[in-house]
Amino acid sequence: MTGELDAVDREILRILQADGRATHAAIAKTVGLTGPSVYSRVRRMERDGVIRGYTTLIDPQALNQGLVAHMRVVTRADADEQQPFETFVHGEPQVLECHDVDGEDSYVLKVRTGSPQTLRLLLARIRAIPGVTRTVTSIALETIKEPTASAHLTAPQPVRNQEVRP
Repeated sequence: MTGELDAVDREILRILQADGRATHAAIAKTVGLTGPSVYSRVRRMERDGVIRGYTTLIDPQALNQGLVAHMRVVTRADADEQQPFETFVHGEPQVLECHDVDGEDSYVLKVRTGSPQTLRLLLARIRAIPGVTRTVTSIALETIKEPTASAHLTAPQPVRNQEVRP
């Protein structure tokens, strides 16, 4: 990213996260700029990689994908053993998120599928991947809060230099 985001950029991002189809003119009215100024800022944020793309949010129930599970996966430490798992994850649409983590587990996944039976099939496929040694799965009974966008825009917190006393 070549430039810092100011308060107006952050407000533009908040508006676009709430409604990705908002027009530049409508955003301009809210933030107190002209439409061309908003267009310029949006294009800069796209060019700088702050805005990575636009998407459509779909109700998972409409696609029979109502079951959410979080899966902890342990793989062997050898890097060659991790590649088959990561390749599988990239190609598997039921895996929504995959995080390489430190600690007892190797990865944490968020998956969405249609039923316990389809989750069972997915687990069998994951467990068959070379290098996978263990999985632990928790099924979500209800989703209380789920982000509708990829970034969480909060005001940046100032970094305080705290004096460390012996």
